[in-house]
Amino acid sequence: MDYTKWGQEYLIEAKKIKAHIDNIRLNWKHKSQDEKLSINHRTAILYDMYLECKHTGELLLQRGNKNEN
Repeated sequence: MDYTKWGQEYLIEAKKIKAHIDNIRLNWKHKSQDEKLSINHRTAILYDMYLECKHTGELLLQRGNKNEN
């Protein structure tokens, strides 16, 4: 198993999720209060996904570096 490649793929997905969150937040000012509540809920879920991908990717990269040595 290539942990380094796998870790990089997770980090790429994390960046995609983060970009999506940032895009959602760009239009924040023009939303109603109800829409903001819904957006907060969605971004909280997406942020959890982002953190999971980021941390998993970092752990896989560390494991890949250990296996290379």
